[in-house]
Amino acid sequence: MAYDHREAYVTDLENYQGPIDRISPYHYYQFVYWELREYWRRILYAWTRRAPCDATASMAPEQAAAGVPTMLTLTVTLGATPLGAGGRLAVYCQKDFGGTVNANVGRLFQGPDGQTGYGSRITASASRPEVELRVRVHSSGSVFTCAEVFVESGELKQGDTVSVIFGDPTSKPQVVCEKAKTLPFRVAIDYLGNDEFRPVATTPKVQVVGARAAYLRCFAPGTPPAGEAIPVRVVAADLANHNPSYHHSGELSLQASGERTDQVMQAEMPEAAHGSLLVEGVRIPGAGVTRVRVIDEKHGLMGQTNPICPEMAPPGLQLYYGEIHSHTELSAGTGTCENNYHWARDVEGLDFAALADHFEDNQSYNYTLEDKWQMTRESTEAFHEPGRFVTLLGYEIGTLEQHRNVYFRDGEGRMIVEGPEGERVTMDNVFQKLEGTEYILIPHAPKFHGINWQRPHVPERQRLVEICSFWGISEEGGEGRYQSVRRALDLGYCFGFTGGTDNHSAEPGNPDLGGITGVYAPELTREAIFDALRARHTFATSGPRMILRLEGAGGSMGDEVRLSGEAHASFRARVVAAEDLARLELIRNGEIAHTVRIQATEEGVLEWEDEQTVREVVRPRALAREPHAYYYLRAVTVNGDYGWSSPIWVREIGRES
Repeated sequence: MAYDHREAYVTDLENYQGPIDRISPYHYYQFVYWELREYWRRILYAWTRRAPCDATASMAPEQAAAGVPTMLTLTVTLGATPLGAGGRLAVYCQKDFGGTVNANVGRLFQGPDGQTGYGSRITASASRPEVELRVRVHSSGSVFTCAEVFVESGELKQGDTVSVIFGDPTSKPQVVCEKAKTLPFRVAIDYLGNDEFRPVATTPKVQVVGARAAYLRCFAPGTPPAGEAIPVRVVAADLANHNPSYHHSGELSLQASGERTDQVMQAEMPEAAHGSLLVEGVRIPGAGVTRVRVIDEKHGLMGQTNPICPEMAPPGLQLYYGEIHSHTELSAGTGTCENNYHWARDVEGLDFAALADHFEDNQSYNYTLEDKWQMTRESTEAFHEPGRFVTLLGYEIGTLEQHRNVYFRDGEGRMIVEGPEGERVTMDNVFQKLEGTEYILIPHAPKFHGINWQRPHVPERQRLVEICSFWGISEEGGEGRYQSVRRALDLGYCFGFTGGTDNHSAEPGNPDLGGITGVYAPELTREAIFDALRARHTFATSGPRMILRLEGAGGSMGDEVRLSGEAHASFRARVVAAEDLARLELIRNGEIAHTVRIQATEEGVLEWEDEQTVREVVRPRALAREPHAYYYLRAVTVNGDYGWSSPIWVREIGRES
């Protein structure tokens, strides 16, 4: 029976054992939400490790369009084991499928007695009319929705079914998901009502696909060899989430700026391409900055690539774009490992990518730890294609000194989730347990997560820091333990910069979710990309693709150089952005040393010689062996996007203190 709201809500929950609907919404979220979330995580963690029962489950339809309201019917068919009164089944949904914060986007779920019009209803019915069922829905935050179906009376036997309706027509149908990916539904049965759930023998899934195309997204190499034709990735994207339109087909016209009007290339995007096509052999001018414009005249769609400038590549190197901080269903996220790499390669047109899932016990509730490690390694190898698309093996480590991402030079790696004695991981544990492998560690979001830069540090391993992500920009500011990247540089860390998303939806490089990384490497192989990251030959952007270079003091971004104490360090930077630039700034020791204002152009050059000598600008650093100065470039566009070069560190010849 529904609670009579004329009575007062319960707010003292210390020993409360009554129904959930008597709890005030505020106190439910603040107190019950976290306990309930952990309760279901513990149950799910246990049931994924038990042998399956003899029931099966299926979903109809098996495909839904992103952002389109769709009713789903999940059918559980009983095996030889009966399900009687007191028993129940549970359906655990992935992140973002339902949740109280989604009420305005059609993804809030309620039970059968929920208020009409506010979200969608989950109902259940049995094939035996005499069996009475009751549905209880848990929608907490945007993290999960869990539906329980209780057998109140009667008994279900072999061949009987329970149909669970998501988006019952008595209320509004739900939007399954705005993101094109595979959504598994975890189903288990508690036959005796004692929390001893056993998973069903099959896992029903819904494939969410891109809806109608609204525009074209186009990607090209930033610094291809001069005079060579290039590949262009064209994505017919929907409005829901930049998803490739699954059923799109069309004729494409491609032309580089600066080419004659008769140099128009035609290409067909068949429906079998599912909205993403790699067009090979596109001609571009041999010099200068260009873009390739792509038009689908029939559907009224157009787009253009990121800027292309062959001469901006350093000698013997090429620019490659990537994003290596992305989570999946393996760690409080949505989407599979395969979704992750497909998105990076075929939707964002990236050159390299990685998985960065958590492997700690409390993040491993969908699969066993061993399964997760195997899935990560297998998918990383399956998508690795040197020369076309490179994958790095990696994951995120939760330590007592906050989180680090670890990436390996090979495809073997080493998984660590606890200290030597089974205790929580510390940075000392990490360095100890990864000894003997080739790896780098990258801290992230220090201004938002809090990182104590005074903790153990091995400069040979911590070579980079993620300066931006969906958490925001960590370059400067912060206080207390929430310290910025610049604070780390001032202390003496020699960090290069990466940009990432830290998304939990298997979407590396999604422009709505954060940044990407540019790497200068001699070739597109796993070893070359890893070595370039380790060498800090990188720059970061807050999302849009730039071409950015900083050279000076006899080195390039990421380098450590030595000059005489009387020398004046000079620098030259060039940036080509995806939109008009506002200014270029050279940062020296945490302060703006020189600014160039840019007017109505995407290109900018900064040239500057330090008026102070090297002896005057180098400073002792609390965590560095020698005094040094650091310089890096910051590019700012008119729309507020950023690009950062990795720093150049300058030391004085002969000075050690």
